Amino acid sequence: MVTGNGGTRRFPHLSWWQVALAAVGLLAGFVFTLQIRTGQAIQSHLHIASTQLEELGYMLREQERTRAALEEQIVRLRVQLRDYEQAASQGKSALEAMNRQLQELRVQAGLAALEGPGVLVELKDSPRPLRAGEDPNLVILHYTDLWAVINDLWAAGAEAVAINEERVIVTTGLSCVGTTILCNAKRIAPPYRIAAIGDGPRLDAHLRRPGGIVDQLTRFGFPVRITAVARVQVPAYKGSLQMVHAVVPR
Repeated sequence: MVTGNGGTRRFPHLSWWQVALAAVGLLAGFVFTLQIRTGQAIQSHLHIASTQLEELGYMLREQERTRAALEEQIVRLRVQLRDYEQAASQGKSALEAMNRQLQELRVQAGLAALEGPGVLVELKDSPRPLRAGEDPNLVILHYTDLWAVINDLWAAGAEAVAINEERVIVTTGLSCVGTTILCNAKRIAPPYRIAAIGDGPRLDAHLRRPGGIVDQLTRFGFPVRITAVARVQVPAYKGSLQMVHAVVPR
C-alpha cells in the first residue's frame, strides 16, 4: 500500500506463484534478448573473421606459390653454380697449364732471367805493347773470338749465356764496327764478361781443353780467366722479338 496526495492506492494481492511466474518470464525474456544480441554479435564477428580468413588464405596461397617459385629458382641457381664451379676448375687447370707452358717458352726464348751453377769467363785485350808498324788488330779481341767462346759453352751444354749483361738468344748477333763490338745492336767493351749456366766443372773443362779457343787466345797473349761457380745470374733478353717477314706456314 502507498499513501500520497492522491490518497491511498492498494496493489492487488499477488500470490507467490504469480510472482515466480513473472520472474521466470522476465528472466526468459532477458535470456532470449541476450541470445539474440549474442548471436548477432557472433554473426557479426564471424562475418569479419571469415573475410579476414579469406584474405589471409589468399595471401597464404600466394606466399606458397612464391615460396615454391623461389625454391625452384634456388635449385636452378645451385645447378648453375655447380656448372660454373666445374667450368672454373677446368678453366683454372687449363689456365695453369697454359701459364706453365708460357713460362717454359719464356725461359727457352731467353725472356726470363735465370740463375744456377755455371762458369764466369773474363776476356781482355792483349796487354802487350805494339811493335813499330804492327797491326793494332793483333792485340784486340774481335767478335769472332767472343763467338767462338760462346759456341764452346753451348757445345758443352750451357743452358743460358750472357755477355756483359746482354742475353745471348737465337737471334743475337755479334759484329764489329771498327774496333767496337756490338751485341744485340748494343755496344760492349772490354773486359768481356761471359756468364753461362750449366754444369760448371764440365763447362770449365771444355773451355780449357787443348787446342780450344781459350787455349789459342792465351797463346796469343790474351788474358782469359775461367771460374766455375755455384751460382751465376743471367739476365733476360731485353730486345725486340718482332718479326717482319717470317710467318708460320699454313
